Amino acid sequence: MKRSFSLVFLLTFVMLSLFSDKVFTQITYPIDLHDSQTIEACSGFFVDSGKDTLTTYGSEENYSVTFTGSDDDRPYFSMEFAFFDLGPGDYLYIYDGENDDAKLLFEAGEDDDLAGEIIFPTSDTLHFKFISSPSEHGKGWWAEINCYDICELFTADVTTEFETMKLCPGIGEVKLIAEGYYKDPDIEFDPDMIEYTWFYNNETHLGSTLYYDFFDPGAYSFHVNIFEPEHNCEIDLYETVQVGTKPTFDETRPSVDTACAEEFFTLFGEANMVTWIGFKTEIMDTVAIPDGTTQSYKSTLEFDVFDDNDIIESEDDFGSICLFIDHVDSRQLHFELKCPNGNSVMLKNYGGDYYANLGEPVVEDTVTPGVGYKYCFTPTPEYGLINEAEPEYHAYYDNAGNYYPNAPYIPPGNYEPEESFEEFEGSPLNGEWTLIVTDDIQDGNNGFMSGWRLLFNEDIYPDSLIFTPEIVNETWYDNSHDLQANPATVSKEDKGDYEFTFEITDNFNCTYDTTVSVNVIGIPKAEIKSYIELPFCEGDSTILSVYPINHTGHNWTYSWYYNDIELPGRIYDTLLVKETGLYRVDITDTETGCIASFDKDVSEENCDLVIPNVFTPNNSGINDYFEILNLENYESAQIVIYNRWGEKVFEHSDYFGNWWDGSGAPDGVYYYVLTYKRLGVTKRKNGVVHIVR
Repeated sequence: MKRSFSLVFLLTFVMLSLFSDKVFTQITYPIDLHDSQTIEACSGFFVDSGKDTLTTYGSEENYSVTFTGSDDDRPYFSMEFAFFDLGPGDYLYIYDGENDDAKLLFEAGEDDDLAGEIIFPTSDTLHFKFISSPSEHGKGWWAEINCYDICELFTADVTTEFETMKLCPGIGEVKLIAEGYYKDPDIEFDPDMIEYTWFYNNETHLGSTLYYDFFDPGAYSFHVNIFEPEHNCEIDLYETVQVGTKPTFDETRPSVDTACAEEFFTLFGEANMVTWIGFKTEIMDTVAIPDGTTQSYKSTLEFDVFDDNDIIESEDDFGSICLFIDHVDSRQLHFELKCPNGNSVMLKNYGGDYYANLGEPVVEDTVTPGVGYKYCFTPTPEYGLINEAEPEYHAYYDNAGNYYPNAPYIPPGNYEPEESFEEFEGSPLNGEWTLIVTDDIQDGNNGFMSGWRLLFNEDIYPDSLIFTPEIVNETWYDNSHDLQANPATVSKEDKGDYEFTFEITDNFNCTYDTTVSVNVIGIPKAEIKSYIELPFCEGDSTILSVYPINHTGHNWTYSWYYNDIELPGRIYDTLLVKETGLYRVDITDTETGCIASFDKDVSEENCDLVIPNVFTPNNSGINDYFEILNLENYESAQIVIYNRWGEKVFEHSDYFGNWWDGSGAPDGVYYYVLTYKRLGVTKRKNGVVHIVR
């Protein structure tokens, strides 16, 4: 049984629970109290001077002690460490003999952990020497003293080629390997002489290996007898190989079946791990629930898989009771579960806050069963009392073909019982467990039981009777790309049908997956262009126009925004812009409902012309030309330059970049006439400029 504990486990638990040595019925041997002594013992505990796992030992200790066996009939002696913790500079020396002249087996310090080590001397004596430093210390050690006859040291293991007893379904032929050996490695024997006899499925097999085909989920029990003839030692070993169940992925889904490109959607992965049960835990049979309190639906499950003395020790031992039921009016029903000792727990009382169905009943006649929903009662419920549950509403066709457009129903799930499962404490697990369902209305509304199931806490069953694989890893994959999350949030830039795989790995190291699909619809692709080149000059205006990319745009609608504020009535593919700022257009494809946003940052710059009144054409590289700043913002710039007598000395019809260098013109004053255009409007400037060399 899972709830049985070995003595070693119990002692280790008590030690690591840090109780004082007074709780032990066996004696302890602190090294400081037995310094320089030789102790004959076959039981008890060897400990440091702190005497427990809470208290540190002392500084600058230097103690030694020798242990030897005291039972001639059990000549093999060992020391098994359950706890070990030393500080820096502290050492426990272990010698194979009576003193420190013997062979050194261990020099254990801060970086060593002897916990779990079983030390066997070549004789029946171990010598220990402990030295501690003046500074920081650990919590010491705790070791159990044992003596054995030779056959008590004979043991065995059964392994598989996968080094685990948890296998995946459908794995096929697996090699089981039995190996007998002695815990004391110094015991001499011939491994080839060991005899192995396997017992399984009313068959026997000789040899250390057994090949067996594992396909279906379940617990497969094997018994192997192992005989070592040289020392006449024999052991029987029982092993259970578990073949895991496959999960279901019914609730794995995307948040949407269809999404727009660049729109985020969520992938929800839900693997329901399936429990394998090797005995009857349910009765599935569709039976009408009798009307009236003079008769009830009664059904009994009988268990005989537990030890006769196994009882319900607390309500945590109770797992759940689930009813598969349909009924027109839940208020008319009373549920009760009776245990083998006669105690009972009311799961649901008559009445309720709301009129509501259970499941999908057939209202119109009394002979046609409906669709039963699963209603469970458990010590760890998801919901409160079922009588207080607020109904939900749905439409359904019943099994007789009638349609109900807005039927109220109690949602299936795990509910709190009316009375506590503590009433079952002390009841035997084996025996008859009876479910009683009563309808208090004679000739009232109709209902059917489709079956019921009773489970106890899985931890109290033997491994060979029930197990549930556990998820150890789960993730989503987009092709081979690990999304590293569940749920996972995804978006796609391009239209198309995309598949996503949800994969889980369980503690049997089995991997399962399922695939979901999402259809991604293309979104509008466009760019915004300005009528004039941006940035524009102060006082200018422009027209922003939407230009579709690979689309006609005939089924698009538009909404314009200025600095994230919607512009009412701006619903066309063009927008007149006079102010600087961030302009955005939301485009909706009316055929798909997909929306895309595009923006344009409209800014301005100072386009005022800066015309110098002097330049120095002396080839110095500084101010050698009559250069007009910001003239690049104006089109068709023309210039004519005259001397002081009105004679034309320079003329150019595209002046930007073709600057006058004063060539051939003496120092003095010159007059210019500059003509230019901005957005089709002709402007003129004139003035004087000096040449100074």
